[in-house]
Order: sequence, then C-alpha cells, then structure tokens
Amino acid sequence: MHWRTTILEAAMALLVATGFAAEQHQTLYERLGGRPAIQAVVDDFVGRVVADDRVNKWFAHAAADPAEAARYKLKLGDFICQTTGGPCHYTGTDLGTAHRGRGITSEAFDAVVDDLTATLEKLRVPERERCSCLECSRR
Repeated sequence: MHWRTTILEAAMALLVATGFAAEQHQTLYERLGGRPAIQAVVDDFVGRVVADDRVNKWFAHAAADPAEAARYKLKLGDFICQTTGGPCHYTGTDLGTAHRGRGITSEAFDAVVDDLTATLEKLRVPERERCSCLECSRR
C-alpha cells in the first residue's frame, strides 16, 4: 500500500490541474493528448519512482511484482484521465484515505514531484500544461 500512496499524492497535482488550465473548448485531458499520452506519462513516471532511492521504499511491491505494477499503472492512468477531464472512471481509494498514516514526508513528496517533472519534461509536455499539472504540488 505504501507505494500507492506516494504515486497518488504526486498524481494529486493533476487533479487540481483541470481547474487551473482549462481552455474554453478543450479539457486538460485533450490538451495533454488523451489516454495514450497520459499512459506514456504514467509508464515513465512509475518507472522513475520505483528506481528513485529517495522514495522507492513506498513502491517495493510494484517493483517486485510486474503484475501489481501493471495494475497500479492502469489505476493511476484512470485517475489522471478522470481528473483532467477525460472519459475514464477512477474506482480506487480517495486520496485522503490512501495517504493517511503512511508517513510520507515533505522530502518524499518533493522527490515524487521531481520525478513527475522529469517525466513531463522528457515527454515534452508543453510548459503551460506541465505547470498546470505541477502547480498544486508546490503549495
């Protein structure tokens, strides 16, 4: 459960992004490139946090079990899809419940945000959308 907590907290940045950067006719989901682009972000991001010594203790189960990692990537993709205005329906635990009592430090949160930032930059997400995705994580 611990590895899910940290990824979901980083993904929370995308939850708020819908309200910060919505254009008149396109959702953030559409501006990001839809489900294929979101899945590319998820795949790279999960790979980064699993390999990041600053936070990978929360992701040990995903690192040890490819089936569990795949299941988590699917849920994280659904979460991001839904929260950016896409057609997906996230059925996982709400963020407050998922993160409560996990012992996530501000340093760990910042490390996950660093990993997300690196993923967004690597995938050349435009600056406006990248900032929208990350803005709430630094508050």
